[in-house]
Amino acid sequence: MSSKGTVTNVEKPFWLQSPWMILFDLIKLHKVKPWDVNISYLLTSLLTEMRRRGYIDFTASGIALLSSATIFKMKTELVLKLEVPPIPPPPKIPEFLPPPIRLPFRYEYTTTTIEQLLKSLEEALKEEPAIAERLKLQPIALPPPALPALDQFMVEIEEQIDNMLIKITELATETKYIAFSKLIAGLKRLDAVRTLIVVLFLACRGQIQLWQEEEFGEIYISLLEGGLRIGGTTPTGIV
Repeated sequence: MSSKGTVTNVEKPFWLQSPWMILFDLIKLHKVKPWDVNISYLLTSLLTEMRRRGYIDFTASGIALLSSATIFKMKTELVLKLEVPPIPPPPKIPEFLPPPIRLPFRYEYTTTTIEQLLKSLEEALKEEPAIAERLKLQPIALPPPALPALDQFMVEIEEQIDNMLIKITELATETKYIAFSKLIAGLKRLDAVRTLIVVLFLACRGQIQLWQEEEFGEIYISLLEGGLRIGGTTPTGIV
């Protein structure tokens, strides 16, 4: 017994049939409306049919689970998309319509009398002062200086230091220890601060000695050849 050809009909798995076929056709999956697919029914009926046939295909089950997750994601995206407010249309740019162009008059095609000419000249002479006042040049304010003005005290600091040293030397002939309050007696607060700055300059240069008997107490000044003791007590040195 011979045959020219044999056609073998291979039966497709049942999950490739309706209604489960949508879970295994990835191309068609993205074309359907997500809310038209009943995921719960498809998965339950697919699992029931596999149990009825006595064979659980884990590959098909995994594909069905992946497709179900994809459909559920598509549903979620549609819900979130509805919550996004619509984008307002861009503002309309107003159209600018230029004013009409006034065409010049050609004197060849007009008739001007002497009276009209004199009247126009008179009006122009009356408007001339107002136009001249409007076009009057305004003085330009000078820009602020690029560098701030220097304090005269800081400019003459060296001279102030020399004068203070002379003053302290003169006072040292009367008393060995000079109280700082004596130097600033009768001075304004700003001048007192400047005097302290000059005294600190002298102390940093090693020309005088500063100390206090107690913290926040009187500041005493002496020349370097003077001692560092007052009334038998040991003072607290500053500089």
